[in-house]
Amino acid sequence: MGIDMEKTAEDMGIDVEDIKELFGLYVETTAGDLAGLKEGLEKGDAVQIHERAHSIKGASGNLGLVDFYETVRDIDERALEKNLDGLEDIVKNFSNMFDAFKEEFEGF
Repeated sequence: MGIDMEKTAEDMGIDVEDIKELFGLYVETTAGDLAGLKEGLEKGDAVQIHERAHSIKGASGNLGLVDFYETVRDIDERALEKNLDGLEDIVKNFSNMFDAFKEEFEGF
């Protein structure tokens, strides 16, 4: 993924320590939302999937994590349409992306 905290901090007009704190909160909240998203998928609950995906989408967008935002936007839109076919693969892809991000973040 390649986290560029300095560029993100500059783009947002805050210092790197604040970005580290925001990314830490993102990792924490997204882990919970992702668990809820997976649970909703297992239950076939489009409302739960939408709620969790929407939360991740907003946080990702706010932090400029465009790849995450776009992937989760797809999940969110399908859930709103109650079209859950093929979501397992998209959720798995996002989960893998998030795990890589989390691992890279923990290296800072």
